[in-house]
Amino acid sequence: MTLPYERRRALQWAGETLRDLQSPDNDLELWGGPVPPKLRQLANRILRHYPTAWQIDAAVKMHDLQISDWIAGEPEE
Repeated sequence: MTLPYERRRALQWAGETLRDLQSPDNDLELWGGPVPPKLRQLANRILRHYPTAWQIDAAVKMHDLQISDWIAGEPEE
């Protein structure tokens, strides 16, 4: 069973991984070679809407926060 702190940590790690994919500076060290441009572009698109570490920590501290205030499904057309 996944615990709440493990979900928070997974969100933070995913964000760090996306930021690592975004920057070509450490490609060789992190990935063993250059990251394909399409993957780098995808990481950039995802990061536009991905919560920052500060936002994740703030959500953790807001005990009265309803999840629908933080995340929701796609609006119906």
